[in-house]
Amino acid sequence: MAKTYPPAPPFGTLRLATINDVPRIAVVASAGFFYSPLFAWERRYHTQYPEDTVKDYAKVFADFIRSPGSIVVVAEDSYRPNEHSQTKALITTNLDEKIYQEGETVIVGVVALNLPPGSERIGQFVNLEDLTNAAVFDGGLSRDKSPKHSQAIWGVAMKEETRLYPNHYITERLTVHPAYWRRGHAKRLMRWGLELAKLDRTKSGVSTEPSGDGKELYYSLGFVKVGLLHVKDEVHVKDEEDPPNQVGALFLEHEIEPL
Repeated sequence: MAKTYPPAPPFGTLRLATINDVPRIAVVASAGFFYSPLFAWERRYHTQYPEDTVKDYAKVFADFIRSPGSIVVVAEDSYRPNEHSQTKALITTNLDEKIYQEGETVIVGVVALNLPPGSERIGQFVNLEDLTNAAVFDGGLSRDKSPKHSQAIWGVAMKEETRLYPNHYITERLTVHPAYWRRGHAKRLMRWGLELAKLDRTKSGVSTEPSGDGKELYYSLGFVKVGLLHVKDEVHVKDEEDPPNQVGALFLEHEIEPL
């Protein structure tokens, strides 16, 4: 007998992602996350190895899609043939992404959420076909990353996230392709997650870069600051390829809303 899950908010114009969406999601993530200060800090060799950036995001989102404790939701819009010219990221991929026609419906934004530990919804948003689909996303060789910078921020950020969000819905990733900014996609994606948390009487958490633009979206939705950390290089040599010599994480929380 199939397990019965609690009702979820309607998706409206949004939808659940599937494993077949991963090649497109990886392109959207590469294009959108490029403008995050964390991207410049971590992926300092992106221009030399852009294909590794796309492959890494493909694995990240494939893992979320296949995880019973996660939810990946996408926003769609009409395809713009010049979209690659609207981002400074280099989009190089051999992930067999579909060729789209002008005006065709495509994924332009994505959010990945982690469920609270012990949630009744674990497994609710995973498609059996996605679990059994043989598509392999190996993450590439990570040549675009600086291991030192990557480990420096993720180690402390994940530890702090665990401390601050013990029983929360956590927004792990949120991005929109720059060609489709200012159309409300990010806000719709976040609002769906907040509606889910509201139904479950659960708080929500998200972290973002203090110097980035994302915090304004979260503040507008009612998130408040609960923590802040910074990571700096001990030695920094300035050249054209160097990322910023520091990066931070601003931790935000959304309280339980009344029904």
